[in-house]
Amino acid sequence: MHETGHQGLFAFDGERFHHLIQETPELDHAAWFESIGLPSSGPEYDAILRGKVYNDLDSDKIYLGYYGTAYLSNQRYEAITRAFALDETRIVEKMLNEPY
Repeated sequence: MHETGHQGLFAFDGERFHHLIQETPELDHAAWFESIGLPSSGPEYDAILRGKVYNDLDSDKIYLGYYGTAYLSNQRYEAITRAFALDETRIVEKMLNEPY
């Protein structure tokens, strides 16, 4: 079994990278953004590239899901994998559509 703690939320506000590691999803993006001074609703919120990292224990995969782009640039992907200390052999990237 792999360690927990490699999951949470991330956001790119322009070029500024923010991340929050959490063992359980206590906060969603809106509540987290309020606590760090980013917009939590409206067009400004929608303009922020944001996503989540979560472990799927059944498949032993780490999902890296995001909103606001069709793909992550290499620079952003690497920032996320470093911040969450992810095993790149287990990552599955996916674009998310549902609000989170």
